[in-house]
Amino acid sequence: MSKSIRLAIFGAMALAVAGCQTNNQPQIVLSKKSPVELRAMQARAFETSDQNKALRTVIATLQDLGYGVDKVEPAAGTVSASKLAKLRMTATVYPRGPSRMIIRSNAVVMNLGVESQVDDPAFYKDLFFEPLGKAMFLTALELGSEEDVPPVADTASKTTAKP
Repeated sequence: MSKSIRLAIFGAMALAVAGCQTNNQPQIVLSKKSPVELRAMQARAFETSDQNKALRTVIATLQDLGYGVDKVEPAAGTVSASKLAKLRMTATVYPRGPSRMIIRSNAVVMNLGVESQVDDPAFYKDLFFEPLGKAMFLTALELGSEEDVPPVADTASKTTAKP
């Protein structure tokens, strides 16, 4: 068999094998909602100037909600997390003015190899932003570590003498 025939057979076999491969990339089903509608349901403003603290609160909230944190990029202000290998959530924290942070979340559901954008406003409101709002409120109330808190005076055991 000549070299050119062997190359032709090898080329045909390579094409046949390549044609048999399936595309392992998941199909993506985008939302039918407009980008403006998505942004309205996916973003909330919080009154804080500390982006790092807001990012830590987002991480803690996701963990409280049963997500496993997959990736954190503090410089970009992003957190990626997943739940039960079917639900992925990405949250981004970015400043808007000197005393406000915008937190935007995006959820995607994986079902039978198809990724679908979550576009239900109740999902974002009830299953992310309400718990996050409560956590942000509690974080704002924190006084710091016990070392930073001045000791409380014990006034009950002291008696004062009146002249």
